[in-house]
Formats: sequence, structure tokens, C-alpha cells
Amino acid sequence: MYDVVALGELLIDFTANGSSEQGNGLFEANPGGAPCNVLSMLTRLGRHTAFVGKVGEDIFGRLLKATIEEVGIDSAGLVLDASANTTLAFVQNA
Repeated sequence: MYDVVALGELLIDFTANGSSEQGNGLFEANPGGAPCNVLSMLTRLGRHTAFVGKVGEDIFGRLLKATIEEVGIDSAGLVLDASANTTLAFVQNA
């Protein structure tokens, strides 16, 4: 049924995106996690892919679910759990 199924981490990477007028760092939310990055590229190459994992049933978890579905990755194995928090990572250049 699938060419590739991946199990693992799905998260939001907040990457630096300039500074505010007050000089505060601005961060942009980007879907991340190596397993889905690989699945995304395989899907674009015509492979049938699926992801298995768990995120929080929160704004970020729903964003991640919508993103992988938009790319074409089957999300039937993705659990949105109200008792969990979606993992967030803040990335800043040194």
C-alpha cells in the first residue's frame, strides 16, 4: 500500500527571521522533523508515503497535520493528543 512509512518526530522549528522595531528577535514557525522531511521529498518524487507519530492537539499539532496532508503524506497514523504538547524548537544563528 505504501512505498515508505516513517515513524518519529514531527515538530515546529522556530527560526530567526529578523528583528522587531524594538530590536526583539522575530521567529517564524516552520514544520520540521527529519522523518517527514524525507517523506515530503519522496512524495514529491511520486512515492506513496505515510507518517506514524503523535503531536499535541493544539494549534501547532493541527498545523503539522494540515501541512503533511497538503504535501500528500498519509496522516492516518498521526495521533493528536490533548494531553500532550507539540514539540517546539527555537533555532538561532550564533
